[in-house]
Amino acid sequence: MSSFPVELPKILEILKANPRGMSVSDIAQELGANRNTVSRYLDMLLISGEVEMRAYGKAKVFFLSQRVPISAMLNFSSDMVIVLDQDLRVVQVNTPVCEFLGATRDEILTTTLRESPLVMFDHPVIIEKIRDAMAGREIAENLRFLRVDEELFFRFKIVSTVFNDGSPGVTLILEDITEQQTAEEALRKSESTYRTLVEEINDIIWDIDEESRFTFVSPRVREVLGYSPEEMLGKPIRDFMDDAGEAPQLFSPGAQAPGESSYAEYDIRHKDGRPVPMETSWRLILDEIGEPAGFRLVSRDITERKQAMGRVRQWKSFLHSIVQNIPAVVLVREMGEGRYVFVNRMAETLFGVTRQDAGGLRGDEIFSPALAAVLAEGDDEVANTASATDIAEKELALPACGTKPFHLRKIPIFSQAGGIKYILTIAEDITGQKRVEEQILAERDRAESYLDSAGVMIAVVDAGGRISRMNRKGCAILGYGEDELLGQEWFSTLIPDRLRDELRANFRRFISGDGQQSEDEVGTVITRTGEERTIRWHNTLLRDADGRIVAMVSAGDDITGHAA
Repeated sequence: MSSFPVELPKILEILKANPRGMSVSDIAQELGANRNTVSRYLDMLLISGEVEMRAYGKAKVFFLSQRVPISAMLNFSSDMVIVLDQDLRVVQVNTPVCEFLGATRDEILTTTLRESPLVMFDHPVIIEKIRDAMAGREIAENLRFLRVDEELFFRFKIVSTVFNDGSPGVTLILEDITEQQTAEEALRKSESTYRTLVEEINDIIWDIDEESRFTFVSPRVREVLGYSPEEMLGKPIRDFMDDAGEAPQLFSPGAQAPGESSYAEYDIRHKDGRPVPMETSWRLILDEIGEPAGFRLVSRDITERKQAMGRVRQWKSFLHSIVQNIPAVVLVREMGEGRYVFVNRMAETLFGVTRQDAGGLRGDEIFSPALAAVLAEGDDEVANTASATDIAEKELALPACGTKPFHLRKIPIFSQAGGIKYILTIAEDITGQKRVEEQILAERDRAESYLDSAGVMIAVVDAGGRISRMNRKGCAILGYGEDELLGQEWFSTLIPDRLRDELRANFRRFISGDGQQSEDEVGTVITRTGEERTIRWHNTLLRDADGRIVAMVSAGDDITGHAA
């Protein structure tokens, strides 16, 4: 920077001594210099802001400036201010700059930009802008600074500056807009998120005014109702409702407090004319002064839910019909106090109670003490194991038909929390089953007696070659008890060694259906004592319901010592 003219401080002293002001001629005479030189010095002082000029007609009167020194003003500013000369030497910085850099003013001043702690501004792009500012162009833009642990934003201005000696310089002003930028960015993200939410959410979002006219409709309405948002804007919601009289009652500002949410289900008419069931919640909208301005609604198409609920109701009705009409007693008892919450029609018939009478009562309040105790058997086991249990047979004393045998099955029913909420009891009358079992046992015993009464050996050999039945005559011939033979392999137990492998192979082919074997043949067996006996056999195959061979029944006559 060029040397500061020594006359300038003298002019300032002269003006300070003459606070009423002086003309150029007066100052030139006092200074002892020519008028043109003084006029040029006064221009420099005017530019620097150290003197002021007032015109009285054609006369110009100069006064000492009453403004606060620039250095004092800089420190009052919360913005960072940096003054550079034309050589990019730091001439002045204010306190916020020192605090930002963590440096003293002495460490920053009288050094070039590149050598000072302000070296981050020594960038070709910024230097170019500083040169443009020195040429008279004001620069204003935003800057982004990255520190190790933070990101900062500044509004950056470069203003042309003229020093006392008339040389050019620039003033850099940095306004910290980090909070504003962060808030704006958060707002942009929030707006983007809200816009995405409104556009992508499956629900329809719409606003209505106090007259129930649409002021906003989200794009989702196209997929749900077939309308474009523009087709609905400005129209009252009742134009799209089958029950048009319902809208004024639902959306009345006086019927709802601010901040309170309401909920309802109603039908909105699709563009094709069909009603679409909607689940809607809404809140009151307030204007700037807190007065009601309308409602914000969020609506969801519940067509599928309604259909699913209908299917569930049909399924429940179907299951209820089955439970009511199955030929078994069905009881449901809660875990807590042991009260019955359901009895089916069969229970009503056999126990002589009605669902209305039994509902909510304990067992001892419905049944006789003995019957109540029997029906409660197994409940503790179900509660402790959380699994089903069976009671094969239990005699129940029934008011309507006396004592009968029942099979009881106990099943836990769980709550959504995972605990046992109810115990389901299914009691099946097994009187008929027991009668059939008794008949089967009688038939079996009769068949057994026939086998044991037969005068020939009768043996049943399964597909694996093991003995599954031997009658009394056979045991007598062979010298074994029946229990000793059951489960034993026929060939290794009763066939001589010399014949064993051949006969076993023939049996396997025969039992698989691949081989042919005569129904009548003569064979040899060995008794418990090792004696060989000659037997004339008559063989018959046993098949299951699918036609598979499962065993061979052989009736044998002991012909030992007789001609074949």
